[in-house]
Amino acid sequence: MMKKTLALLLAVSALGVSSSAMAHGFTKPQHGGVVAMNGETLFELVTAPAGVSLYVIDEDDPVNAAAMTAKLSVTAGGKKTEVMMVPAKGNQFFAKGLKLAKGADVGVLVINKASQARYGTTFIIK
Repeated sequence: MMKKTLALLLAVSALGVSSSAMAHGFTKPQHGGVVAMNGETLFELVTAPAGVSLYVIDEDDPVNAAAMTAKLSVTAGGKKTEVMMVPAKGNQFFAKGLKLAKGADVGVLVINKASQARYGTTFIIK
């Protein structure tokens, strides 16, 4: 299962999805972060002094974060760390106190608790 997740993240990374893709709806950051698209799913990663937020929109509709789980896989300086995010309000997930170093590779995995549908993308922190 981990190999499938890693393969998905590598494939998405190879496609260079960290730039805006041709999709309907919003493709610009709505919260001051960085946007990545994977299919019809938009991810916005926002760093702030208090931590890191992730906003998810699927097919132009904000997801219900409380109905999903979110995990970040952060690779920086040769070290990989997995961080579970907690649902915040609406379509926001939050990782309190998390700092992302420049050059870090951040894999995102969001899973719908009911259907087990998986959504993912990657970011390179600049």
